[in-house]
Amino acid sequence: MGFLHVEYMSGELGYQTNLYMVLPDSIREGKEPDGILYLLHGGSGNGFDWMRYSSIERYTWPYNIAVVMPETDGSSFYTDMVHGYPYFTYLTEEIPAAVTGMFPILRNVTRRFVAGFSMGGYGAYKWAFAKPDYFEAAGNFSGVSFIMDIMGDERHNAENKRRMIERNWGSLSELEGSPNDSKYWIDKAAAEGTKLPKLFAGMGTEDFSYPLCKKYLEYCSEKGIDIHYEEMAGGHEWSVWDEMIKRFLTFCM
Repeated sequence: MGFLHVEYMSGELGYQTNLYMVLPDSIREGKEPDGILYLLHGGSGNGFDWMRYSSIERYTWPYNIAVVMPETDGSSFYTDMVHGYPYFTYLTEEIPAAVTGMFPILRNVTRRFVAGFSMGGYGAYKWAFAKPDYFEAAGNFSGVSFIMDIMGDERHNAENKRRMIERNWGSLSELEGSPNDSKYWIDKAAAEGTKLPKLFAGMGTEDFSYPLCKKYLEYCSEKGIDIHYEEMAGGHEWSVWDEMIKRFLTFCM
């Protein structure tokens, strides 16, 4: 497999940004991959985290799929920020176009998947709920909670959260009930009977957000949103995310 680090000028962001990719050996022979997996990083991280801390290249090799790992601001929550950059537009529109533009052999690949951990899990589900026809499956690892519960909890990092909320959404009241509110996606999909991609969720039982995960899953069940859920011992950490991406690939393929 080939690993690529692409640095290019983003039209949406207006600055040089990084894009990391793993391409299967079939491309060398002029054959299309059997799928594309978009992997999103977590808060305070970057696009290279999946390569540094997981065995993603080894896990995807048997499936002959390409892996795309974009990079955004580590506290952006993959949103078009009120005071910042249009990261959701960049992610969902520019990245797929840039990838298939640079590598035309990927243009006709129809099996597409998205996954992420923590903030990236939120972003993966947001993308999947917003554009359900685009993906076959979506995975959320340790990000399975309502964003209002996370951002509204002032017991931890209250000042940092306040600044993050102001930059990203303006205020909590502007976030609540908006397309950035994870409860909004569920309610909308349930009300409209949207055919969603297959949904996978993974969590460590010692994760600080484990109780919020259970609340989220119960609400989804009440709304008729089917999520395949798996848990394991562990906290908000890479030992969980490395295992869950492996399980997600089995779930998908």
